Amino acid sequence: MARNTGPRGKVCRRLGVALSNITAKDPDKDPVLRRPYPPGQHGATARPSVSDYGQRLREKQKLKLYYGLLEAQCRQAYLEARRSPGNTGTVLLQLLERRLDVVVLRAGLATSIRQARQFVRHGYLLVDGRRTNIASYRVKLGSEVRFSPVHRELPIVKECFERMKGRQVPGYLQVLDEGQGVRYVREPERDEIPVTLNVPFIVEFYAQRA
Repeated sequence: MARNTGPRGKVCRRLGVALSNITAKDPDKDPVLRRPYPPGQHGATARPSVSDYGQRLREKQKLKLYYGLLEAQCRQAYLEARRSPGNTGTVLLQLLERRLDVVVLRAGLATSIRQARQFVRHGYLLVDGRRTNIASYRVKLGSEVRFSPVHRELPIVKECFERMKGRQVPGYLQVLDEGQGVRYVREPERDEIPVTLNVPFIVEFYAQRA
C-alpha cells in the first residue's frame, strides 16, 4: 500500500504547521516552533509572495499532512463530499474523521496518524468485534473500536491505555472500559475537529480543477 514515509518536520516547516499539532510531541521540543520558517538555505530570510492559487494549494497540502493522505485519497474524499448534502467543506472533514486510523488517533490510542495506521494495518483493532486492518475503513455511527484481546498486553498498547486515563476526547467519541476503547456516537461539529485549515480554499482548489 502506498504511503508517505518522508520526514514530516520539513513539510511542517514549509507549510507553517507545528509538528506537535499532528503528533504527541512536546511543544517545547518542537523543531517547527523553534525555527518557524521554511527549510533551506534562504528559508529564514526569503519572503516570497504567494498567489491565490498557491494559498489554496497550501491549504490542500496541509489537509493531506494532517490526515496522512495521498493526493488520490484526498481528491476522492472531496468528490464524495461534493455529492453529499450539506456544506462541502464540513462534510469533507466529517468523512475524513470517520476513517478508522483517525478515530484511533482522536481517541488518544495512538500518538500520531502514522502510529494509528500501523496499529490498524497490523490487525490490532476490532470494530464491533471484528478484526479490521484497513486504515480508510469508515467507522459507522454507534460502532465500537477496541484493541483485540491478543494485543492488549503488548507494552506499546498498555502505554496507550495509560495515556487515555483522564484524557479529554472529542464529544463525538464515547470512552469505553476506562479508556480501552471508544464508540463513535455522532458526526463531529467543525469546531470539534482539531485541524487548523481554511477549508473553503480546499473546496475552491478542487472545484477549479474539476
